[in-house]
Amino acid sequence: MSRSFTSDSQGPVQEAEEFLYILTHDLKAFARAMRTIPDWIVEDLAAQRIVLSADAADNLAMLRDYAHRLDDTLTALTELSRVGRLADPPAMHDLDGLVTEVCDDLPAHPGLIRDIDCGGLCVTGPKNDMKKLFKAVLGNVAAHHDRDFGKLRVTATPWQDRVQVVVTDDGPGIEPAHWTAVFKPLATLRPKSETGFSGVGLAIAQKAVRSLHGEIAIIPTEAPRGLSLRFDLPRAGCGH
Repeated sequence: MSRSFTSDSQGPVQEAEEFLYILTHDLKAFARAMRTIPDWIVEDLAAQRIVLSADAADNLAMLRDYAHRLDDTLTALTELSRVGRLADPPAMHDLDGLVTEVCDDLPAHPGLIRDIDCGGLCVTGPKNDMKKLFKAVLGNVAAHHDRDFGKLRVTATPWQDRVQVVVTDDGPGIEPAHWTAVFKPLATLRPKSETGFSGVGLAIAQKAVRSLHGEIAIIPTEAPRGLSLRFDLPRAGCGH
C-alpha cells in the first residue's frame, strides 16, 4: 500500500524520518510474502505428490530465514523512525518501577541477576519512548551476554535538573574502538548472519535520549569484563 505526504513546513530530518517509516512499513509486506510463499510452494508440490530434493528444501529454508531477518530489521527501523516523532504525551515516571516493568517484559534469562537501585528518583518524558529506551539497553545486555549466568545493575543519581542512569553488566563488553560505531543504525560487531541481530537497538536508545535533550555513551570501567552505559533524562519532582 502506497502513501503520500507533504512536508513543506517540516524540517529535512523529520521528512526523512517520515519517509523511512513509510518505506519500512510498506517493505514489510514484501518480507512477509517472502516468508509465506515458500510454504505455498511446498504445499502445492505436495498436492501434486512431488517431493522436493534436499537442495531445494535447503534453499527454501534459507529464503525463509533471510525473509525473517529482513522483517525483523524493517520492524526495528520502523521503531527507530517513530522515536520522538510519534511519542506519548510527557508524563512523570518512577524510574525503579519503569525499569522493573521493562525487565519483566523482556525474554527470560534465568541466570541474569538484576540489581535495580534508582534511589526513588522520577523522570519525565513520553512513556512509549522511555520504554523503548530501556528495552533497547537492557535487551542488548541480555541478548549479548555470553554466559548462562551474569549480573545486570541499573543505578540512578540526581544531576542538576537531570537524572543520570548507569547500566552495568558483566558480559563480554565492547572494545573502545567501537564505542561510537555501535550507536549507528544497523551496526553490528559481527556479521548479521552469525548473530541474527538487526543492529538498531542502541540507535533507538540514542535517539530516545537525544529527543529528551540528553546524551548517551559507553564509559570506562575497571572491571575485567562487562560494559557500563550512561545516559541522562529529565528529572521530575519526586525522589531525593
